[in-house]
Amino acid sequence: RCPVMNPAGPSWPRLRVLWVLWSLMAVLLSPWRLWAVEDNQECTWQVVLNKFETIGKNHGSDRFFEQEPLDTVDNLFGLLVDAPIDPEEKYLGFPYYLKINYSCKGESSEALVRKGHLTGLKPVVLVIFQSPVNFHRWKLEQLQIQMEAAPFRSKAEQCSAEEVCIMSWYTPMPVKNGSVVMRVDVSSNGLGPFIPNKRFLVNINGFLKRKQDNRLQFTVGNELFNLIPRYFVNAPSRPLWYTLDQTPVLILGGIPEEKSVLLTDTSFTDFFLVELSIDSCWVGSFYCPQGNFTATIYDAIATESTLFIRQNQLVYYFTGNYTILHESNHGSESWVRVLPNECIKKLCPVHFHGNGSEYIMALTTGKHEGYVHFGTITDGLVSFQMLPRQQSVCERIQVAICSITWAVYTEINYNLLLLVEIEDTAARKYFQMVGYNLVNDYLSILYTIPEFIPDARGLEFLMILGTESYTSFPMVPKGMSYNSFNNLLFIWGNFLLQSYDTENFIYLANFPKELSIKYMVNSFHGDIAIVTETEEIWYLVEGSYHVYKLFPSKGWNVYISLQVMQQSSLYASHETMVTLFYEDSNLYQLVYLVNNQQGQLIKRLVPVEQLLMHQQLSDPYSLQQQKSHLELSFTNFCPFTVMRLRDLPDQKTYTRQELYRAQPPHILEPSGFHTENSLAVYQGLVYYLLWLHSKYHKPYADPVHDSTWRWWKNKKQDQDYYYYLVSNGKSAGNVHIDMANYKKVYDVKTEYQLPERIFLDKGTSYSFSIFLTARGHSIKNELEPGNLFQLLSQVDLGVVLADPSCIEAVVKQQVLIKRNSVLFRVMLRDKSVCFDQGISGHHLMKTAMLVKVVGSAGHCVQNTIQGLRMQGNLMVPVLIGCPPGKRLAFDITYTLQYNNLQNRHYFDCVHVDPEMPCFLFRDIFHPFFLIQDLVTGESGSFEGSWTTRAAQGPPTHTPPAPPRFHGPLLSTYSLIWTTKNSTATKDLAFNIMSHNMGIEWLCLENSPCHDTVPHSIFAPEFFFKVLVSNRGVDKSTYCDYQLTFLLHLHGLPLNAKRALFILMVSTSVFLGLVILYIITCLLLPLMLKMCNTLRWKINTIIASDSYYSYSSSSIAFSRSSESKSSVGSKVGSKVAVNKAEPEEVVKKSLT
Repeated sequence: RCPVMNPAGPSWPRLRVLWVLWSLMAVLLSPWRLWAVEDNQECTWQVVLNKFETIGKNHGSDRFFEQEPLDTVDNLFGLLVDAPIDPEEKYLGFPYYLKINYSCKGESSEALVRKGHLTGLKPVVLVIFQSPVNFHRWKLEQLQIQMEAAPFRSKAEQCSAEEVCIMSWYTPMPVKNGSVVMRVDVSSNGLGPFIPNKRFLVNINGFLKRKQDNRLQFTVGNELFNLIPRYFVNAPSRPLWYTLDQTPVLILGGIPEEKSVLLTDTSFTDFFLVELSIDSCWVGSFYCPQGNFTATIYDAIATESTLFIRQNQLVYYFTGNYTILHESNHGSESWVRVLPNECIKKLCPVHFHGNGSEYIMALTTGKHEGYVHFGTITDGLVSFQMLPRQQSVCERIQVAICSITWAVYTEINYNLLLLVEIEDTAARKYFQMVGYNLVNDYLSILYTIPEFIPDARGLEFLMILGTESYTSFPMVPKGMSYNSFNNLLFIWGNFLLQSYDTENFIYLANFPKELSIKYMVNSFHGDIAIVTETEEIWYLVEGSYHVYKLFPSKGWNVYISLQVMQQSSLYASHETMVTLFYEDSNLYQLVYLVNNQQGQLIKRLVPVEQLLMHQQLSDPYSLQQQKSHLELSFTNFCPFTVMRLRDLPDQKTYTRQELYRAQPPHILEPSGFHTENSLAVYQGLVYYLLWLHSKYHKPYADPVHDSTWRWWKNKKQDQDYYYYLVSNGKSAGNVHIDMANYKKVYDVKTEYQLPERIFLDKGTSYSFSIFLTARGHSIKNELEPGNLFQLLSQVDLGVVLADPSCIEAVVKQQVLIKRNSVLFRVMLRDKSVCFDQGISGHHLMKTAMLVKVVGSAGHCVQNTIQGLRMQGNLMVPVLIGCPPGKRLAFDITYTLQYNNLQNRHYFDCVHVDPEMPCFLFRDIFHPFFLIQDLVTGESGSFEGSWTTRAAQGPPTHTPPAPPRFHGPLLSTYSLIWTTKNSTATKDLAFNIMSHNMGIEWLCLENSPCHDTVPHSIFAPEFFFKVLVSNRGVDKSTYCDYQLTFLLHLHGLPLNAKRALFILMVSTSVFLGLVILYIITCLLLPLMLKMCNTLRWKINTIIASDSYYSYSSSSIAFSRSSESKSSVGSKVGSKVAVNKAEPEEVVKKSLT
């Protein structure tokens, strides 16, 4: 047999070629992944604010202080003929644009932007409006608008049309009434280079004004441009105090011996050093114990529109110019000194607003020791009241000497928690926590703090029961911190005590008693940072008991070494921390760095997750024998390797976020770049879209539940014609407006993370699943009694509820033994017992749910698509009540259809108003209402119960309070209507109405619609102002649906006396006309003869007189000197002759 022929040459090259191909494939695949990671880390978005006049000039950024809309774009819309717009509407624009670029480390930004544009990159901007504090003035809503940026060539240099040159992207920067805090999220459209999403804070600065030379200056003081090192070097850090999520401008004092502050409207992305224009006087006296005078601003607190500072013992405030909030200018012209006769030793912040107001507390010393001045800020107006109202705290708790060290206000139950230092007769000092209720003026002692630090004996925490042993270290409380969501209270000093009910406290023994806490920073999402007097930074996860040291630590040293190797400019060998604060659940430092004798103030992220991970890796390691080699291994204390969220519901239903979407108009320019005119049109379209949103909240429901329906309802039929124009390049103004690009979006993709907060209505629930892959082999079978095998897992999940009497949680576990995983299904449900009915978004109850994997706090740090993230602890703030975005509307469309069907006819008013149809008095009126969800787009008939009140209400009249003109027990002949339903409210004041119930109009004698005077020949008309509410009669929801609308009624009957009077007058007039007609018909022939005879006589006299005058003109001229008597006789003879002539004529006619 012949051997099998092989190719010439050795066989190893084939394997070598295969290995080369595999290596090449690995090289081709891996770098793309690495490059994506590298781009993710190095490339970033850049956003600045530009006015319309500075578009394309590359001059930098404008300050955001203009708040009024501009009318400069309306002229452009007048030129857009044959476009789907309403020419009768007035289109306005916003004062600013967002200019968007991106940059990558080591590359030219201009070249990168050109590259991104040519590869199809378009930034997508999401503007998130923060709801206002005063919900009594403004409607509470979670509004967002998503816009696509438009490319625009720079005007700084000239280039041909075929070249790109320098370019940027622009979008309008919208402004909404009642909102001064905006978050701008910039993302990519998925084309071009990969750039991670980034959030910017774009807030309105109401503390700026424009000078006569068109330059901006601060109203609170003078800007300083030199950051002197002594302002910050070795100066102690201080807390940053403000109203959570509501403050557009932050203020930070503490600069030694200077009345200057740091002021920022971008959360210290940029900032200003401002010397305040205050008098800096000192009113220290014998009742104000003050050691010495200093110019330092010790306490600084920022609210939505007002800034507070304390210098020495004086308190000042300054209200910014926010016409968008107050509708009128409540701004201050100078700093206002408040509480001028008081000695204020400390200002305490209130992080949460409530009841439409913000709050601040001032602690006194001297003559009013033991009192708290409680400040309320509403629409920029500041007022203070001294509490307690009757006696001081010292007198109420019956002690001789006491001093209030700290105060915390809980806006939910209107309680003050006071940390009181007491000195007894033996000069022994101890501390108590006192509770005071602002409503009933009740004060009580809640807790007495131990005098010495407990002996934990090696435990991480210790429950204070009174039976434990104590060390010789005294407890020195210095302050308190309270989270209104989870009711977690901390008392801190050289110790940490925490409590959920202000009665039972837990001592956290992991914090060293040798240190003293200076202030605490709460993210209110489950994380707490602690700063000590020695500027150490500690970290605590809420719900756990272990406190972690972040700085200085081994993990910090490792991280700093890595940053130095990367030559990071955010770290230096000489640095001083100015403050520490949370922003979007991330911990940030404001640090003063000194590099090469040059100082700078920067904001940098504190990488908590990386520090904890490096801290774990610095723990002792072990070497394990693996066959022929040793393997280095670290102990991982995290009980799971993978954690994922699944089965998340539609987030819009629970987050209540309304989303609009807008895209720039299509341009006919071949280069694809927009012009100033097209950007102005874009500005006007976005403004009109948000204007339609604000005007959609009206009593009468549109036939289509969509705020943009009125915009396009008469233009949809012509959309093919508009497409024809743009296809042939004939659109006016070289722009084409696509109606589909401006709409409200309801189908939003659910993210794979828990929302920032959720809203729960009565009896509703929120459910999701958590998938955990266990570490190692932690799932096993175990034989239970009864010869049943039970799957057991060492991965456990716990749920902590802040208010278990109001909400409940159900957790179901499913063990997936083949996947070494566990699936937990969590459901949170409202118990329907802790909230009364309220208006949509008003007076919501704060609570929270904490989901934690046992043993994961501080140990589970995993790399996700968003970077390193702490896993295993999920805190979800919950707001119980009527969610925002729900309303009751009068279903006029179905009401007209149903009434026409039931009454077999429908008669509208003579003068038809399409916005307010009329209803006939004698017909049975069947009203129908809609429950409309402005977030999800759902709209359904309201089938619950409701009550109604009515009063006289023409379009120009608004009565203060509708009186009673209806009710089951009303016997004063003042009923407006009646129903066949006998069900009434408990107080028998109103009838309880229900779905499809008919109303019969009465308008009795004492009702306002009785005896309506008609203003024309048509039947009388009447306007009712109707108030419909389901409060107290509808138990299916927390929502108090209140609807006030005008109802137009016509065909009202007249009063009997007035009707008889009108009948008599009408009959008399009619009979008079008939008699006059009869008389006229009988006497008409004779009257005609008489008229003809008289006319003939007159003509004859005129003719005779003319003849006589002609024949005797000469004689009359010669005898002009005759007397008047002879002339009179001649005239008399002429008249006699003329009278005889008609008699002869009559006789001749008879014969």
